[in-house]
Amino acid sequence: MKPGRRAFRGMAPEPYRIRMMEPGEAMRLREIDRRAGQLLVDAGHLADAEPLEPGRFIQFLLAHEVFVAERDGKAVGFAASVDLAEILAGEPEAAEGAGCTWLSALSVDPEHGRRGLGSALLQAVVARAGWFFQRAIALSTARDLAFNEGFYAKRGFLAVPAPDRPPALRKRFDAELPPGVDPERRTVMVRWL
Repeated sequence: MKPGRRAFRGMAPEPYRIRMMEPGEAMRLREIDRRAGQLLVDAGHLADAEPLEPGRFIQFLLAHEVFVAERDGKAVGFAASVDLAEILAGEPEAAEGAGCTWLSALSVDPEHGRRGLGSALLQAVVARAGWFFQRAIALSTARDLAFNEGFYAKRGFLAVPAPDRPPALRKRFDAELPPGVDPERRTVMVRWL
């Protein structure tokens, strides 16, 4: 076993493993993101499931810590997180975001869904945030969907109503709002650590 894989040992159900992203996986993760996004299209929350174009997707991955769920050496899911202050660097709201991990993506290939991989990836993000003494994890997600808002609520996340969102969370929410999606159909959620 590679040294980097020990940190998350036991977090995923057998025969899966959680590890950090490795070189050469970007296009596989992009395909997972597209396949998982189709669930939101089918639920009427997105117009299409087309992920970022390859160059922009690679930039996205490089700007984040990327956790991968694998089976037999093949990626089947991933989560991407970053310190909120880092992603808001240069913005007036950046200092306010310090100590908060922002979960930018959590995608599991539907062929491997409903097996605990989303929970395992989220557990890896939470563990990593704890190692760096982060105070919270925040994200934006589709409202009123069991596999989005409901999934996070069952794992200790609380919805933050729009009027109660501090500027750093508002800024990130606005930046991640998918094109053509009504902001009322999405929410910001926070879990305190």
